Amino acid sequence: MINKFIKKVKKTFNEKEANALIVVLKFFEGYQYKSNIYNLQFSLGVANGVIDNKLDICSVIASLYLSLIKENIDYVPNLEVLDNETKKLVKSLISIEKLNISTREQQLDSIKKMFIGVAKDFRAIIIKLLAEAEKLNFLHALTCEEVEQLMKGYAEIYSPISSMLGMSQIKNKLENATFKYFKPKLYMDLSKVLNEYFEDRNKNIEKVIKKLKNELEFVAPDCDVYGRQKQLASIAKKLQNKNMSIDNILELYGPERDSKKIENLKFSELSLTHIVDILAVRVIVNTVDECYAALGKINSVFKPLGDCKDYITHPKENGYQSLHTVVLLENGDPLEIQIRTKHMHNYAEYGFAAHWAYKGGKKVDKNDVKINYIRSIMELHKEKSSDKLLDILKTDVYNGRIFAQTPIGKILEFPDGATPIDFAYAIHSKVGDSCVGVKINGKMMPLSTQLNNGDIVEILTSVTSKGPSRDWLKICKTASARSKINSFFKKTMKENNIKKGKAILEAQAKSKNVTLSKLLKGNILADIMDKYNFSCEEDLYASVGHGGVTSTQILNKAIMLYNAEMKGAELTNISDISKKTKYDGQVLVRGYSDMLTKFAKCCNPIPGDEIIGYVSRGKGITIHKNDCELLKYSEFDRLIEASWNTEDTSQFLALLKLLAESKSDTVSKISKKLNDSKIGLVGISSRSVDNGQLGVDIQVLVANKTELNDVINKLKALPFVYEVVRNA
Repeated sequence: MINKFIKKVKKTFNEKEANALIVVLKFFEGYQYKSNIYNLQFSLGVANGVIDNKLDICSVIASLYLSLIKENIDYVPNLEVLDNETKKLVKSLISIEKLNISTREQQLDSIKKMFIGVAKDFRAIIIKLLAEAEKLNFLHALTCEEVEQLMKGYAEIYSPISSMLGMSQIKNKLENATFKYFKPKLYMDLSKVLNEYFEDRNKNIEKVIKKLKNELEFVAPDCDVYGRQKQLASIAKKLQNKNMSIDNILELYGPERDSKKIENLKFSELSLTHIVDILAVRVIVNTVDECYAALGKINSVFKPLGDCKDYITHPKENGYQSLHTVVLLENGDPLEIQIRTKHMHNYAEYGFAAHWAYKGGKKVDKNDVKINYIRSIMELHKEKSSDKLLDILKTDVYNGRIFAQTPIGKILEFPDGATPIDFAYAIHSKVGDSCVGVKINGKMMPLSTQLNNGDIVEILTSVTSKGPSRDWLKICKTASARSKINSFFKKTMKENNIKKGKAILEAQAKSKNVTLSKLLKGNILADIMDKYNFSCEEDLYASVGHGGVTSTQILNKAIMLYNAEMKGAELTNISDISKKTKYDGQVLVRGYSDMLTKFAKCCNPIPGDEIIGYVSRGKGITIHKNDCELLKYSEFDRLIEASWNTEDTSQFLALLKLLAESKSDTVSKISKKLNDSKIGLVGISSRSVDNGQLGVDIQVLVANKTELNDVINKLKALPFVYEVVRNA
């Protein structure tokens, strides 16, 4: 076996390359393998596949190390004899083997991305897939449980990835193996029906291809015509999807088929009731005109079964274009022929209509486009090897992205440079806040360690943790982690931040020769709170304390407002508020409806609330709720009696806060509920909050408090709404 392999190597590579491989091979010949599977025979089988796939000598040598990697992944011997490129390739294989990919099917897309991201070098992926296929030759050495686990891996991971990369030979091997394992009876029945007739029919198709090339020479001189046989696994899937049985195949391909009956069937009937592309031919031409010219010629040479499907004039939703027709051959066989331009073919195979994505019912993202490009190069190298192929296979498709795993195999994606802190907060805010350490690939590591593709990350937490350090803000890479760390400081450190913020403001005020207590009160405080969206004075101090707003910003604004107020007219009597301004009469101040009034933004009073007025210098009267927190800091002698004008029919702005289930249609459903209830919706916005919930802010117009309570009850009745409160 070794001698045969060496002959193949010498025939494929130059003398220098062949000698380099032979030197390494001598080590493996004398190595004592411990496994019944992972041995020299297994490695040579993979290496043969690597040569057949026209990869370079580095790939062949690296594939010989697979059995050693399986045997001892933490220490692989004999690496020192390798050149740097081959050594890197072996390390990529090691990284792949360390992955925990025995996960749930719904994570397939993440597994695919991590699998490719870890490998970086596409040659490593090809070697890995060839190794998985080689295991089919060693099923006898596996236990029943091991075989079942292997087949699940084929079905959920390796077959889809092989299909994605256009490695059809491997995909077909794996799909047929899983089909045979999971559905043995259907496999045997289908094999018996089809294999008996395929050999003759394949010979017949070869004649058809030759005939088509001759007939199409004048209408499409540069056309490419080739045939393909649908795999048993693909046929079985189609039977299941169309709710058919083997009888539907026998009607078209069985020895007792009724050619007259087939001849009378329409194309649409065939498509619905039979699988007509078990044996098919593709015709690739240069232009759209040649597509239709080829169709006309084909229909004149063979008898068409009804009308063709014209996906050129009417493309599929995913952009797929082609002409599909079914013709009847002289021996009574139906045969599907697909006609398309080279551009349509490339788009169907590698573009957004890529077969693997289309069959999987998924959209193709920008990273998948890169994979499709790799797939197109894989298709190219089936014809001949090229330096371009090997250069592109070293491409890191997911450059700039990291894919790491939890110990149970959940895959998380991060930007390059991410740390365990980002990982902890990606799991949950509570995990991040209580994080005290990390194990990466089973070893204790600093929290500042940058993660690598394929790392298995275990976050260590403690109930006695005091929470994140401010230094974490410099270490973490993601905006989400930074936001959650800042949120922790805002919530749990609020009391300290209040004291700290007040001390900073007092020191800053003293340096400006002003008294803080004289500045931050009354309307000045209200205006500052309104500008920065603070709900109370403590929030102002806390924001200064944790750096959300600077003391200079607050004091400059307060001094400006104070100076403006001092320049205004001093009110000595309530009657000084003149009638020169237009009044709306919504509020009565000491029984009068013609006073200059405005509603305080800090509490947003509406009819039904108990209210009181506050006389401002030069600004009329500000109406507050009686229990408004801001009134605690106001001058008592400026307060004045106020009540609602019951004859007024105006509407008032009310603010609500909701906590709801986070779904894409939550906001639209809330809006629809309000509109259906004829409630005046002024504004609505949403934001993500902890625990995967959605915070929603709503502005509505209501006539009074009773109407507002009715709105609140309607919103609380929605099944996806957890909480509704008035934002006073």
